[in-house]
Amino acid sequence: MNSISACKNSSSRISLYTTIRALSSASNPNSKRELKDLTPSDLCYYWDTRPPKDDQLAFADKVFTPSRHSPVKLWSAAKFRTTPFASVEPEVAFLGRSNVGKSSLLNAIMGKEICWTSSKPGRTREMNAFGIGGTKGGESKVVLLDMPGYGKASRSEWGEEIMKYLQGRKQLRRAFLLIDSTHGIKQTDAEILRLFRHHAIPHQIILSKVDKFLVRQFKQIKTGVTPANIERLQLLLQGIKPIVQPDPQVAEGPGSLGEILTCSAEARIGPGRALGIDAVRWSILSAAGIDGSLQGGRLAVPSAAETPVTLS
Repeated sequence: MNSISACKNSSSRISLYTTIRALSSASNPNSKRELKDLTPSDLCYYWDTRPPKDDQLAFADKVFTPSRHSPVKLWSAAKFRTTPFASVEPEVAFLGRSNVGKSSLLNAIMGKEICWTSSKPGRTREMNAFGIGGTKGGESKVVLLDMPGYGKASRSEWGEEIMKYLQGRKQLRRAFLLIDSTHGIKQTDAEILRLFRHHAIPHQIILSKVDKFLVRQFKQIKTGVTPANIERLQLLLQGIKPIVQPDPQVAEGPGSLGEILTCSAEARIGPGRALGIDAVRWSILSAAGIDGSLQGGRLAVPSAAETPVTLS
């Protein structure tokens, strides 16, 4: 009996010690979390929408999983009038300053090195369209556009053609504006946001290179992220909110979608996975009206006529 009691007491002490240690670790402001364990609620800021659930993120990853028929390059166009007007797939466009990392981000989203990347700004000189989720003999579920950058090494005619696309493209569901998290919103970014509002173009903000904001040096990524740095990121996103979604009484048009995403194409958290990319993928599908529901045994994808874009 004494040995049994001793075992019980020993087990109780071990259990109590484990519990206390776990609670201490959770309350320790210096306890670190691995990048792969960070959730959309940690990395992003949602105020008008809800963070995606695990099954929604899994569905998005499944749609974007590379195959023989996805991703595929569909077309390139230097001018809006040369874009294929007969296509019916929903489209989302990615914009940002030159060398902000649009092409690298799209490669991470599509899970394949299909966009041409360069350290020199201004390399993307055309609108490049890529189809996602296609099957043999079938159309793509959604089309992603890599747009020429604005700012350094850009050209005025590129901006003119981009605005023609944003205002006139019926297939467009949302424009994603990529912002470098280490630089913040520049004057050129603010001007693009003003144009989005003025022309009532649906848009959303993505902060890139967030790993550089979460840790000071790249080699520190392996050691994890502190709760203090996650909180610092949330404060940054909350500070950006009034800029991207200003008071409707003073703004000249609708602001951005009520969520700000963050990601990093360089910070890998697993095979074929980069930090924050799963939430971006889900947002793309949400913009296209693809929620994973089935109609007649097939994935429900709205046509261009079912979800029109309102432009002023």
